[in-house]
Amino acid sequence: MKVLHINTIDTGGAAIAAIRLHELLLSKGIESKMLFLYRSGRVKVNESYYFEDLFKFKVCFNLLVKLNIIYNRRFTFYKPKIYFNGPDSLFNISNHPMFQWADVIHFHWVVKFLNWKKVFKYKSKKYVWTFHDMNPFTGGEHYRTGYNDEFKLVSTINLKRKLKYLNGVDLQVITPSDWMNQLVKKSYVFNNHNVITLRNPVPFEIFKPNYEENLQSRKSTKIKLLFVAENPNDVRKGFGLLIEAIKKNPSGSNYSLIVLGNNPDLNGLDIEVDLVGNINNPYKLAEIYNSADYFIIPSIEDNLPNTVSESLLCGTPVIGFNVGGIPEMIINNQNGFLVDSENNLVEVLNSIKMNQFKKEEVFNTVKSKLNEEDIFQSYLKIISFTSQPQ
Repeated sequence: MKVLHINTIDTGGAAIAAIRLHELLLSKGIESKMLFLYRSGRVKVNESYYFEDLFKFKVCFNLLVKLNIIYNRRFTFYKPKIYFNGPDSLFNISNHPMFQWADVIHFHWVVKFLNWKKVFKYKSKKYVWTFHDMNPFTGGEHYRTGYNDEFKLVSTINLKRKLKYLNGVDLQVITPSDWMNQLVKKSYVFNNHNVITLRNPVPFEIFKPNYEENLQSRKSTKIKLLFVAENPNDVRKGFGLLIEAIKKNPSGSNYSLIVLGNNPDLNGLDIEVDLVGNINNPYKLAEIYNSADYFIIPSIEDNLPNTVSESLLCGTPVIGFNVGGIPEMIINNQNGFLVDSENNLVEVLNSIKMNQFKKEEVFNTVKSKLNEEDIFQSYLKIISFTSQPQ
């Protein structure tokens, strides 16, 4: 079985999940390759290909990338701040030699790369698609947060086009969370497709409790809170809610904050803040998880981010809102806290203490849910049969 994983770029949460699955397959002797639209220059992936390499002149590719953005959003470009992408692309994935090579085409986050009309005309291919956000089954939005049906007419047209392009296509849908699974099953486009929940793999040999690091962190007199997001200023990620919760907390001076990702708007936050920036080295990332007392994910809408699983595998408890796929990993009072409101977050921050959870016990709450062998065996079953709705 020859599997081709496709993602628009080689960085970001979806790319990390796709690369880890690809590497898991390689470790098990499966022929697996990856195809990206363009490279970031920040990572190196085994058995990977880049669509941009089909272009003799880089300037031609760069120009096409810019034109592609306009083409993809040609009916919605008048409001560019709204993140909205349709099923169009000037690139044709089926022209790449690896598309012809593969038995299974596994899409991940393929916005601005996948041209539904051109690719799904190849009915003989077996397709798998992991939904990292809502975009595949909506008219264009990626999440409901920040979108108020501004492009309702275009969205309706896109949904009908997607349904038409998928007619007769052998496609299996994977969702990392049960929350997303239920949304897909109710969707206009994919309600007749089989949908299976499969957690994103996380390498246990990297993300694991480091008890020595844990002891070192306990020498601090302040509770270390960790926040991770590529773009902390994305309203959906809830960083603003976290800031306000810390400000309202009478124990606010007892905390320090570590932020991974682009520099956020701290909005006058008066506590010690360590802006780490973007980390591409997974070992360094695991080290940071281990050094924190709590990982906080105040997202107001989310699938099941890799960060939640990574933190828990490192034995670091998680505080998160009871939304999306987040509560599928957090067991209240066993490996962290689920909160229902900003006031509830204030209460939790005011009550947490150091050494409240033992690293080994936090790790044990998720180790069976994220077992790589189980994920591998489930994936083999997924790619070995023709998808039928259940």
